[in-house]
Amino acid sequence: MFDAEIAAKLLNRWTLRPPATQCDSYLDLLREGNLNFTRQLGRVTPGDVASDSLFDLESLVFVDGSRALRLKTPGATPDWTQWAAFEPPARHKANAAAPFSDESCSLEAPER
Repeated sequence: MFDAEIAAKLLNRWTLRPPATQCDSYLDLLREGNLNFTRQLGRVTPGDVASDSLFDLESLVFVDGSRALRLKTPGATPDWTQWAAFEPPARHKANAAAPFSDESCSLEAPER
């Protein structure tokens, strides 16, 4: 089982019923469980339009290379989707013991 799978289960339960622990936020819950991750926030917009967002995303990248991801579309109810877990890329599975490096990415709409 990958770290993102564990995190997604915990975070989706948190959404339904926050635990009675002393955690102030869902990120504290993961840190308490000794899950090491980097949090990334992003916004996907069509082309050069900066004000109209197609959706926002939140991604947690774990040291084993797995990722938990959720999306939010403006005006949707509920605000955020449930967390989804993704396995690490094949290149990362073979090198799982390698030091964790901070990743960043940007998303852009294709040109027309």
